[in-house]
Amino acid sequence: MNKALVILYPGFSLYEINCLTSYLTINLYDDDAWKIDTVSSTLEPVTSEDHFSVNPNKVFDEIDILDYRLIILPGIIDYTKIIDDEKIISFIKKLNVTPRPLIASISSSPILLAKGGILKDVKFTAGLYEETLESYPYLSKQQLTRTPVHYDKEHQIITAIGFAFREFAIEVLRALDYKVKDTLFSGTLIKKYSKEDLTYRMQ
Repeated sequence: MNKALVILYPGFSLYEINCLTSYLTINLYDDDAWKIDTVSSTLEPVTSEDHFSVNPNKVFDEIDILDYRLIILPGIIDYTKIIDDEKIISFIKKLNVTPRPLIASISSSPILLAKGGILKDVKFTAGLYEETLESYPYLSKQQLTRTPVHYDKEHQIITAIGFAFREFAIEVLRALDYKVKDTLFSGTLIKKYSKEDLTYRMQ
């Protein structure tokens, strides 16, 4: 079974990763569905940016990075609250292995990868203010692509700005060899539905 790991930290964004995680679990048939673990420094509930409490099922010390095919870093509503959290940064440093899982990081979370030394020589994008880029020496404007989504295939890292959460999910799924269309998460208004289309049966 394929496995993904979602790193949880205070103020993480659920909606920025839900297209991706729901596809890997709900949209696939049972035999193909992924197992998703959530990890944090303790097993205490972690509160998302929209005040949902999520219980991680693993702690950092339990994780073998190579057990996973995908590592997901959600965005963070206020990265300053965790950028100096040594437990989180120490764990992220463990991602610097070869070969390593695909890393998918959205919104402001690439700053954690940068502090952990994972973005060295990596092209990336992020939802960060210019002042932030100028304030942290481990963030390089020269490496910033300023695109909604960027896939650095050589380093197996996909990054995205938060508003591109749909495109982020699609890019990650394609990197995992799923043949998905650009319209996968485009919503219901692009198609006209008949009443029969919206009638559901058990069989």
